[in-house]
Order: sequence, then C-alpha cells, then structure tokens
Amino acid sequence: MIDDNALIDRIKKGDGRCFASLVEKYKDMVFAMSMRIVHNREDAEDLTQEIFVKVYMGLPSFKGECKFSTWLFRIAYNQAVALKRELQLQTTPIEDYTAFDEQGYAPTINAMEHINSQDRKKYIQMALDRMKEKEALILTLFYLNEHSVAEIADICNVSIANVKVLLHRARTHMGDILTQILDKETIASLT
Repeated sequence: MIDDNALIDRIKKGDGRCFASLVEKYKDMVFAMSMRIVHNREDAEDLTQEIFVKVYMGLPSFKGECKFSTWLFRIAYNQAVALKRELQLQTTPIEDYTAFDEQGYAPTINAMEHINSQDRKKYIQMALDRMKEKEALILTLFYLNEHSVAEIADICNVSIANVKVLLHRARTHMGDILTQILDKETIASLT
C-alpha cells in the first residue's frame, strides 16, 4: 500500500484518482468521529462527505508539517463541532427567557411557556430587534452562541465586569420588551 505522502504528491501533480485511496483508508474513522459528535447517522454521512471535499480542496495547502491523518482529523473535528453548533442553534428553541426573571417577570415567563416554540422564537426575535445593538449582541453571544463572559469580554473589547453589567441590563430590557409585546390581556389569557 502506498503511504499517504506519496498519494498526496500524486494528487498534487494532478492524479485525482489517488484521492479515492485516501478516502477509502480514512472514511470509517472520519465517519465514526462525526457520529460521536453529531449523534445522527444522516448528518454524520453528509458531514463525512463534506469533510473529504474540504480536505481535497485544501490539499494544495497541506505542507506535511504533521501527519496527513492528524491534519485530516483536525479538519474533521472542527467541521463536526461547527455542524453540531449549527444544529443546536437550529433546533434549540430560544427559550432562555427564564433567566430574565430578575425583576418580577414571572407572569411574562409563564405566558411564554404556554406559547408554541415557533411563536416564542418570533417574540424573542422581535424583542432582540427592539433592543440596542450591543444588548442584543451580548444576549446572542451568551445564550445562543454559548460564549463565556470572558470570551464576550474579548470579543467586545470590554472588561468582564462590564459584560456582567451589560448582561444584567440586557436581560432586564428583554423582560420589559417581552412584557410589552405580550400585553397584559395576552399574558392573562395564557396563564
């Protein structure tokens, strides 16, 4: 069997058929890694194909500073984690409004719990659209993108204490806006 570096040299010289040998050698391991991360066979199969396309397109930049398998699995891992995040964002309802119960928003929260998931997302998005850009960004980074307070501080170039204050204010503002959107009559009818 030809070693990986020899196959890569041939591929770089234009022999695309050699890539099939690399795919055959590593496809089961890439699929297994994908399955462990995304936990869905169809997504893992699609992801495995996408990974090999990305690897093929990236081969010209592969310098051989590490083993090909290491490079491949780094790409596979990053792609799988990115897909998992994307799937979570698509399937996880934006329902962390329960964290907004700092200023007596229990009736609003209770009403939100009685609304279907699609309507909840709509109301949350409406509230985010009415907020200041920085508040909406902080809430999105913290709740949807699951960044830590320290990461948000780095992203926004502010102190950790400032992020905590901004998060508190943004939650409070979100609660106010949701209470306005879900007027008292709506809240009363849903609780």
